[in-house]
Amino acid sequence: MAWRPYENLVEGELDNRIPGRVTGWIRFARRGREPLHVTLSLQGDFHEDIRRRLLKLKNLRTLAGDMSRVKDNMDGFEAIQCGQVGDITAGIALGRWSPAIAQKLMAQNELVWDRMALGPFEREQRQREFAAHYEARITAGDLYYPYVPYPYIEWYSARNGRVVLELEAFQVEIIDGGSAPVEKTPEELLADEEKREKALVTYMEGMVEEFSRENRKKGGDGNVFGAVIG
Repeated sequence: MAWRPYENLVEGELDNRIPGRVTGWIRFARRGREPLHVTLSLQGDFHEDIRRRLLKLKNLRTLAGDMSRVKDNMDGFEAIQCGQVGDITAGIALGRWSPAIAQKLMAQNELVWDRMALGPFEREQRQREFAAHYEARITAGDLYYPYVPYPYIEWYSARNGRVVLELEAFQVEIIDGGSAPVEKTPEELLADEEKREKALVTYMEGMVEEFSRENRKKGGDGNVFGAVIG
């Protein structure tokens, strides 16, 4: 199962001002013990709403010493977290859906279909389906979010697996990186997505392997159904 220690959060910083790297620290509250200070060194980037920026995180409740919602003492959670960035966003819209956004997303789709060696008939069918979906969003004037409309912080640790913090907007402060980041190409965005997917697959495979070991310890044959519940 994923670690979801958002109630333990005290404060922290995540820094993506160096392209391809996320570094920083987070303090997590623990009942009857000093807070756990965690250092992060991750490969990857934030999503486009906050890429090349610094995030400051805080939990006003635990900062004030209120431990009423702290249930987990973070036992087994490593103080040094190395691994791969998952989805990290502040939940900020990049504007409303537009033909330019639709065109960029369609370009990413085309790259995926190229790698799938999709035939012309099926490709044309998917083009129509996605075009209709994008046009509906444009017509409705919907906001476009690169991932979800709220702060979501996820990484895959070499030792602890998947870690997720789902926060409120007031818990996140965004510090500008000083210069506007160069917009990523469809190829670069697809490469980012593939890295996130690979990290998720590796995490799932690790869970299945662990379940299999536990099954064998209990006298089973080691065959388990591999499913991850987020």
